[in-house]
Amino acid sequence: MITRLKISKSATALIAARYREARQHYTPNIMLRNALMFSIANGDSYSNEDIDTAGTEFQIATLLGENTKIFKLLIDQYYQRKLSDQDYKKILVFHFEKGLKHKDFKSIFN
Repeated sequence: MITRLKISKSATALIAARYREARQHYTPNIMLRNALMFSIANGDSYSNEDIDTAGTEFQIATLLGENTKIFKLLIDQYYQRKLSDQDYKKILVFHFEKGLKHKDFKSIFN
């Protein structure tokens, strides 16, 4: 089970810049959880792209909260296989970034 996760530099920058106003009401971990589910709801799928993990580091318990195991099960089901910890990390980072970059994502905070 993973305990720490680094998001991409791009996702870190997006949270800092594009979602500055939302940060007054939502913590980065809440924004990232929403970005994860937004990306999955849009049908985004990771397919072995290179993943940047040089951004902000989070404790997985802080990032996903008390539902950490549920998120893991949901993502395993979405990808129709039991993911290794390394694959799970890459997939989380992929979906965080895809969700944050989506043109309609910011509207969920209005």
